[in-house]
Amino acid sequence: MFRLLLNRIKAVFRDGVQIWLLAPIIPALVVLPEFAQHVAEIQIGMFESREAGRALAEDSTRWAFGYAKLTGLLLALLATIRFWGAARNDSQWWNLGSVAWKNLIIAVVLIALTSLPGTLLEDRIGEERAGWIDMALALATLPLLVLLVRGLSGDHDTSLQGVFRHDWFAAVRVLAFAAMVWIPLQYLHGKNHDWAFGAPDALVWLLMIFDSIVVGLIATLAGTAIHHGSLPLRAQPVS
Repeated sequence: MFRLLLNRIKAVFRDGVQIWLLAPIIPALVVLPEFAQHVAEIQIGMFESREAGRALAEDSTRWAFGYAKLTGLLLALLATIRFWGAARNDSQWWNLGSVAWKNLIIAVVLIALTSLPGTLLEDRIGEERAGWIDMALALATLPLLVLLVRGLSGDHDTSLQGVFRHDWFAAVRVLAFAAMVWIPLQYLHGKNHDWAFGAPDALVWLLMIFDSIVVGLIATLAGTAIHHGSLPLRAQPVS
C-alpha cells in the first residue's frame, strides 16, 4: 500500500505540471489575471517599499484585479479536476454534459447545509463553539468531498451511500494531497512578495512573472491532487 501511495503522489506532481502542455488554457485562467494584478500593483507603487506594500494592500484597484484572480483560481482548480476526470471517462473536459450532475448537486447542497448549524448558533454560543460544530460536521461528512469530485469528474457509478461506506480514506487523501502541494506553494507565493519589496524594477518584474506561474501551479497541482486523491489507490490515473 505504501508503494501505491508513493506512486500516486508522484502522479500528482507529474500530472499537475503536464496539464500545462495538455490544456494550457486551464492554467491561463489564473495566470493571466494574476499577472494583470501584479501589473496594477507595480503601477500603483506597491513594491516600492514594505511600508508602501502595507499601505496599498487594500487598494481598490488592486482588489478589482484580485477578485478576478480569485475567480480564475477557482475555475482553474475545478477545470483541472474536470480535465483528469474526463480523461478517465473518455470525454472532453469542456463538455459539461458528461458531468454527473446529480452527484455533484447532492454533494454541494449537503456540504452547504453542514455550515448552517454553526452559522445559526453562533450568536447564541459564540464564535469558538460554533467553529467546533462546523469542524465536527465537516469531519462527519468528509466523504462528500469524494462525491463532489467524482461528480465533477463524470463518475455516474458513485453514490452517496457508497462514498460513506467505502471512501473515508479517499476523502482523507483528497485533503492530504491538496495540503501537500498547496501549503509550500502558498508559502512561496508569499515570499515572492516579500522579496519584491524595495527590489530593483527588473527584479520585481521577474519575481511577479515567476509568481504568476507559481499561482498557476497552485491551481493545477491542487486540482490534480484533489482528483487523484479521490481515486481508489489501485486505480491508475490517466495522463
